[in-house]
Amino acid sequence: MARARNIKPAFFSNDELAESNCALGRLFFIGLWTIADHNGNLEWRPKRLKAQLLPYDNCDIKELAINLDKSGFIRYYSDGDILYINIAKFSDHQNPHKNEKDKGTTIPTYSEEGRQLIDLNTLTINPDKSRLNRESSHSDPADSLILIPDSPIPKKRGGFSPPTRDEVFNYMVEKSVHNANSESERFHDHYTSNGWKVSKNPMKDWKAAVRNWVKNIGQFEKSKAPDKPGAMDRLTDNSWAGELIEH
Repeated sequence: MARARNIKPAFFSNDELAESNCALGRLFFIGLWTIADHNGNLEWRPKRLKAQLLPYDNCDIKELAINLDKSGFIRYYSDGDILYINIAKFSDHQNPHKNEKDKGTTIPTYSEEGRQLIDLNTLTINPDKSRLNRESSHSDPADSLILIPDSPIPKKRGGFSPPTRDEVFNYMVEKSVHNANSESERFHDHYTSNGWKVSKNPMKDWKAAVRNWVKNIGQFEKSKAPDKPGAMDRLTDNSWAGELIEH
């Protein structure tokens, strides 16, 4: 059963998705969200998916899907008998209805072990794991497993994915920040140069960092006296943002 899902404006400008996938492939990707269960998983049934998602287009569904797997937006896996697709980071970008979650799902959860069973050259199940060479596979897993992509930046250690400038700008606009354009650039440039850290630790929540940044903008502008650290000194020190680790 198809389901309503969300799509974000940044999807259309994601260059990583566009470089690896044609227009039909990107449309197919969106369609997969509507077929997937609340965990972002669905059974790989190419003929049915073709009829459901691209009934009027002359295309090779298998080729479109393999390209999406190669570029890291979906992942094939198996329970040993059936092929499934997992949409990477689905739960980070979709908010399935409570009733959908309550009904549960019959599709097994994605696992790396299940992925090892798949021969990604032919999309077939290969129980003999020793015969598979993931490094030379036709469909190598990408470093960046990005969903409905807001950001083409690879996932960093600790599970944190830095935002794009546009994401920071949009969030500042949402928070009614004055000069959101310039402030978002300053914020993004500062944390990019500092390796997306708060104090000396990996950042846990960039939106919390934005809120702290906004909260301190006024203080930065007022800190011009010789006996007080300047705005950029405070930004470089990062000590003011240590509280983010606790949020």
